Amino acid sequence: MNKKQFYTNPKNFVFEKNYPNLSLGPLGNFKKELTKDSNPRKWINKDFNIVKKEKKSQVVIYDHYNKNLARKPNKQLENMQLLSQGIKSTELEANFETKITRVVDDFSGINNYGYLSKDIKIIDNIKIPKIIDKVVNDTDLKATTGVLEIYNKRKDVYKIQDIFSVGLLGMKKNSVLVPTKWAITSVDEIVSKNKILEKIMFFPIIDDFRIFFYQAYKNKFVVLLLPENWGFENIEITTDLEIMKDYEINYPRKKYAFSVTGGYYATRLSVCEYLETIKKQARVIVFREIEKGYKSEGVWLVREAVKKALSNDVKTFEDLSSAIKEISKHFLVDVNVYKKESKILEDFKKQKKISDFWKT
Repeated sequence: MNKKQFYTNPKNFVFEKNYPNLSLGPLGNFKKELTKDSNPRKWINKDFNIVKKEKKSQVVIYDHYNKNLARKPNKQLENMQLLSQGIKSTELEANFETKITRVVDDFSGINNYGYLSKDIKIIDNIKIPKIIDKVVNDTDLKATTGVLEIYNKRKDVYKIQDIFSVGLLGMKKNSVLVPTKWAITSVDEIVSKNKILEKIMFFPIIDDFRIFFYQAYKNKFVVLLLPENWGFENIEITTDLEIMKDYEINYPRKKYAFSVTGGYYATRLSVCEYLETIKKQARVIVFREIEKGYKSEGVWLVREAVKKALSNDVKTFEDLSSAIKEISKHFLVDVNVYKKESKILEDFKKQKKISDFWKT
C-alpha cells in the first residue's frame, strides 16, 4: 500500500460497470499544481489540446459500494458525500493499492487511471454553500425539488450532478448511489423540463427565423429557432452519415431519447436557458455534425457548445428557405440530409397557419 496526498477540486466519479455495485471516488491529482478546475464551463473556452492534457493528468481514487449504502453510509462514503458538496480545491490523504486500473466512460468523458483505496481522509475543511447544506440536510425533500432549489440559486448543474450521484438528494429512505452518467441526464432533464412547463410555454413566440453557429473539437453546431410554439429536436449526423435523432413537440417528451441519449437533455437545457433569458418561445432544432476521427469528450461538450452558440451573434431571416440556405454553408454533409431527417421541419411545412385562411 502507498500513502499519498491527493488533491481534488472537488469532483467525485461514480462508475456503473458492476451495477448495483459501484466504484466511487474523487477525481484529481497527486500534485497540487496539476490539479485543475474540472468544471466544463471553463473547458469550453480553452484550447482543445490543453483540455485533453488536463483531463488525462487526472486520476480516480475509488472504493466499491453497493448503491443502497447511501442510506447508511460507512465513514469513507460519508467523506465522499461531504466532499461532493464542497466548492474549493481540497486536500485528501489516501492509502491506495499500487495496481493501476483504467476507468473509461465515453458519456462522462472519463478515460483515466484509477487506484483502489479503502482509506481516504479529508485533510481540509470543506466549504459548503448554504443552499446545498440546506437541501442536503432536508431528508424529507423530494429529489426534483432539491435539484431545482440548488439550481435556482447557483445555476451549476455540474455540482448538482455530483451531489445527486452520491445519494444526497431526495428522501433519505429512498437514497441510492447513482452512476455519474445517469445523474448527468437526470439533472439536465429535471431542470429543462421544469423550465419548459413552468415558463417557456407561456412566453410569446418569436416572429422570425434565427440561426446560431459554433464549432468545437471536430463538432459543428447550428441552432435553428422557428416562430412556433415549443418544440425541440436534436439531430446528429457524422460525416460518414451515421444519424442520431430525437424530438418533442408541444410538451417535453415522456420516453427516454434512446437515439441521441443524454446529449439530447444536455442540449435541451442550454436551449431552455437561452429562451428563459430572452423570455421568448420557439420551436428549436439543434443540428450537430461530427467529423471523422472524433472521440467522445463527454456530454458536457454539447451542453457547453450549444450554450456558446446561443451567446454568439444571431442571423435572422423572414422565411425558412433562406434560413436553410444559411445552414447549408456550415456543414460538409448536404443540408438536404438534415432536412429529410427532421420531424420538426416536416411538421412545420405541413401546418396551416391562421393567416392561410384569412381573407382581406
